[in-house]
Amino acid sequence: MKKWKPTQDQQLGVISRVNEFFTDELHELQEELDCPDEFIYDFLEEIKNRWSPESCHTKMRQRQKENPNLY
Repeated sequence: MKKWKPTQDQQLGVISRVNEFFTDELHELQEELDCPDEFIYDFLEEIKNRWSPESCHTKMRQRQKENPNLY
């Protein structure tokens, strides 16, 4: 199976906007909590794990995509 890659328009558009949004939100969170970078890093790791190919969240999203009328 071929690995998905975004188009240049997607990279320059929505992906860039979401990246900037996440970064701004994480800076705000860090300022509010006065937490170290390590906390933000670990926090992102938890979020990343939700999109692991083996996570139950990923499997559920795939099932919903394959069977939209069941959910």
